[in-house]
Amino acid sequence: MVDWPVAPFHEGYVEADGFRIRYVEAGQGHAVVALDSALWSLSQLHHALAQKYHIFAFEIPGLGTSPPNARSKSLKELADTVAQGVAKVVADNYSLMGTSFGANVALWHTLQAPDQVEALVMISPTCILPKGGPMTRKPEESAEWLFSRPDNAQGFLPADPAVLSKEQALARRLTGGTHDAEAEGKLGEIQCATLVVFGQKDRKVAPEAARIYREKIANCNVSIVYDAGHLIVADRPEALINVVSDFVERRETFVVSRQSGVINP
Repeated sequence: MVDWPVAPFHEGYVEADGFRIRYVEAGQGHAVVALDSALWSLSQLHHALAQKYHIFAFEIPGLGTSPPNARSKSLKELADTVAQGVAKVVADNYSLMGTSFGANVALWHTLQAPDQVEALVMISPTCILPKGGPMTRKPEESAEWLFSRPDNAQGFLPADPAVLSKEQALARRLTGGTHDAEAEGKLGEIQCATLVVFGQKDRKVAPEAARIYREKIANCNVSIVYDAGHLIVADRPEALINVVSDFVERRETFVVSRQSGVINP
């Protein structure tokens, strides 16, 4: 496994739509905005990207260490709040990245701020869910539900179960834990280069999700990471870093076949 250098991230806060949004940043060059909950533990992906790009990781209001969010009425409204915060911090256009619920916020962010987002990376997005399948599980079941092997969970789940419960409550309130038909209906409006990454063993998304994203988004690449569950960065960090880094570098000229086919070994 590659031991990525630890980047010197610096913390800041920005006021947007009545929220005080925490973010961290590191690196130089092209701006990459990551929408995260897990800012208590920056992943290898953040540190790897910071070696080549100027990465800004924003904590979505109501997730991670932020207070509970009872004000946002929809994913669209939450995404608009985040976009306002990003606009105050990031001066140039940027590549936008989100994971799981954060990928859903990134999707709506792109739809509402298309002139700012040059490229979109959605890692394990949960807009398109198994029919009738619940979006969340009890905190004590999270390891077996999110990872290909439960021992990969170390460092990727908050020490305080209340943090995970808070995040699940927000996702459940804004999505109902169901398929986002409105978001699916708007996928064709996304014009920027897009990468969607799924873990081969992800049980939180519908089996047909990869096909739907590829068919409905005009410039969309889909990568499936072998032997990875929902949190790919925990199960297969090197595979995820390789495909995301290559996409951010190439954007419009990126094709999945440059890696090693649709399935990353």
